[in-house]
Amino acid sequence: MIDAKEIVERYTPYAYTMAYRLTGNQAEAWDLTQNAMLRVMRSFSTYDPKYKVEQWLYRIIQNLFIDRKRQVKRKQETALERDSREEGARLSPADTLIDGAPTPEQSAESGDRGRAVRDALDELPEEMKMAIILVDIEGFSYEDAARVLEVPASTLGVRVFRARKLLKERLRPFMEGVS
Repeated sequence: MIDAKEIVERYTPYAYTMAYRLTGNQAEAWDLTQNAMLRVMRSFSTYDPKYKVEQWLYRIIQNLFIDRKRQVKRKQETALERDSREEGARLSPADTLIDGAPTPEQSAESGDRGRAVRDALDELPEEMKMAIILVDIEGFSYEDAARVLEVPASTLGVRVFRARKLLKERLRPFMEGVS
């Protein structure tokens, strides 16, 4: 029987890879991984051994990722509301940290094929993005991925099909420009 400490030791690199694929940012991925491993330690008693550790861990990372996106969205909405109410008021330093501009590292990678794929993945609706990451990138079976996402396998299949179609459409101009 595996214990929480062994999961943390054995699966941290795997968790980081999953987190990076969701966030596309090294610092955010590492932060997400650390939070996931803390959650593993705290809630190991809820782990059901009938599921693979990878499924349980992905579910934890997915939930933390969604929670973080909601927090960022709320902060942005709050800052915008405050701006519109207090026209001319100065933003706090924390509010000015939210910057959608690419970092120098991201700019350098922008011509890279991998970056084009990551950008296309990031544009997908969240449910499609998670489905295609699990099935096509992480190699989960449809049944396992459906269990992780808590949807029927048929629903997962539709999400993967639609995600592939959208990716193909979005990457077509990039692929036509590459010889």
